[in-house]
Amino acid sequence: MILYIFDTVIIIVLFCICGFMIGGYVIYRLYPESTDRWEDGVSFMVHLVFDPLISLAKFIYKKAAGKLLTDQTVDMTYMLTDQEALDLVDSFKDHPYATPALASYGPNVNGISWIDIKAVGLAGRYKEITYEQIVTICRNVIETYFMKTRGCQAAVYIRVASPKRLYFAVPLSEAGKHFLDRQEVSAVEFVNEPVAAEPLTETVPERSPDTGDKG
Repeated sequence: MILYIFDTVIIIVLFCICGFMIGGYVIYRLYPESTDRWEDGVSFMVHLVFDPLISLAKFIYKKAAGKLLTDQTVDMTYMLTDQEALDLVDSFKDHPYATPALASYGPNVNGISWIDIKAVGLAGRYKEITYEQIVTICRNVIETYFMKTRGCQAAVYIRVASPKRLYFAVPLSEAGKHFLDRQEVSAVEFVNEPVAAEPLTETVPERSPDTGDKG
């Protein structure tokens, strides 16, 4: 029985190899402008077949295990386009900021999206709210935006929330989330120090080498 299974596997593998070779040659002959060599056609066939299978495996793993395939894997679900980042900024207009504007946006810095928003101040009805209330309102706006546009609940780490500035991060990977969790603990410890002058400190990780992520 074991020998039969082994022989069957060998036959299937040989058929697959022959299929890739024949398919690669056909692509090479049909698209000479895109494939300089026969091997380029084979490479195209390999990517055509295995890339969707790899993506499907990652998706199934994430759903089954409740986490990404590796700590470094970026979940594109939480990465906003430039236009979406601008739309998110507009969501803060009168809730609670007056004339909010995007100061800077880092879509993917070591598995973290950083968004910096500036404003002329708080909108009229919010002028007397506390720091904790600013944080709560801004967190609600961000979470609501992700639910409406991406159908998911994003983890939000607010680093600065003042009448004229909002600076926050959304993790894109497990590694990014671990980093933000560590920084949040450090921020709390710093606040507890008698000499602390600010409610939160901001620490931005160094930008990783360009890996083709959208800038």
